[in-house]
Formats: sequence, C-alpha cells, structure tokens
Amino acid sequence: MTTSSKVVEQLRAQIEAAANQEYSFEAVELKIAAALLEQGIFSGHLDEQELTSVIRNVVYNRFANQRIGGRDIDLVHNIPAIDVTVSGEEVNVSFLVHIHKPIVAFLRFRYVLTNDPFSDPNRIQLKRGSLSIRKDTRRFDLKARAALAAFDIESIARDELTDLAVILRTTLSDQMNGYGISGDISEIRLVIGDNCLEVYLEGDYRLVEPLSATM
Repeated sequence: MTTSSKVVEQLRAQIEAAANQEYSFEAVELKIAAALLEQGIFSGHLDEQELTSVIRNVVYNRFANQRIGGRDIDLVHNIPAIDVTVSGEEVNVSFLVHIHKPIVAFLRFRYVLTNDPFSDPNRIQLKRGSLSIRKDTRRFDLKARAALAAFDIESIARDELTDLAVILRTTLSDQMNGYGISGDISEIRLVIGDNCLEVYLEGDYRLVEPLSATM
C-alpha cells in the first residue's frame, strides 16, 4: 500500500469512528433484534435522534458503495451536517455530503416525507415538490461536475434515500447479520406521528451465533 493510500484509509477510518460514536443506533437495533427473535414482531417507535442515525448511516453507506459503469468508485466522504425533525405528521430531512476524494464536492439534500393515506400496509411517501439537491464543486472543476452527472444523484435520492421502508430494511438486515442473526423482514408498517416514527415489523429470524452480552 502506498503512502497516499494509507493516508486515505486513515482518513476514512477517522471519519467512520467519529460518526459511529455520534450516531450510534446499537441500542435500538438490539431491542428490535430481541423482539423479532422472541416473537417475530417488533412494535415501537423511533424518535428524531434514532431516525437521524438510521438515515445518516444509510446515506453514508450508499455513497461508500457508489458505482459507475459497473465499477466501484473508492470515495472518501463524510456527512458533516444532518438534521431530521418530526412535526405535524411530516419528517423534514436535510443533510450535507462532503466528498473528499477522488473529487471534491458538496451535496446538499433537503426533502419532506409524509404519510401515504392510500397505502396498505402503511407507508411513507416523498412530499411532492419537496426534494432539493444542490451540487457545489470547485470553480472550473469539470472532472468533478462530470463525475456528479454520472452518479445520477437525483435518482439515488428519489429511489433510495427517501424510502424509509427500504432504509429500515437495508439497515436492519445488515446489522442483524452482524449480530449473528439470520432471516428476513416480511412486513413493514410505518406511520409518522406528531414527534416520532411509529414502526411495526414482522420477520422470521433465527440465531446463528451467540448474541452480544449487552442484549
């Protein structure tokens, strides 16, 4: 590994360590894991802080696994700012993605999520006209602009970062595997309340490895 590569890996490790400390979701994940193992059902809620952690982790991992033309892109990035508020049966989301390498860019996302009154099971939808994405690069940096165009940021945001059912399914599946639990979530019901996200999950899970003692 070259010196440059080592510096990049050290930077990425520092970013992830700081984010994991600030946006830990472990306590809730363990509570959900225990409920699904014991009963096959979890019924509870996520407050603003917990929902912030979920969205932040999905956004970070989505950009970490960026691909163009079937090739993996080794991005060094972080999320220096994120704000999630739940009020009046709406979730207002805004966050900033700072890409350090191989290009330098700042991506600012804003959108609003609302209950879908016609969905069954209960789902969340993107509020029409609420998605806003601002892309900033260094002046005359044509390479960065071309790379952002190839990323198709709008489709990523619209199809992956605003669907809370997909976000929860992805986050929980990955974390369950990390806890030594195998299975699938068969049903997700979500309702935005006055100050939290009400969550109902059904799944068939089994223990593959011993759970952490913290559970």
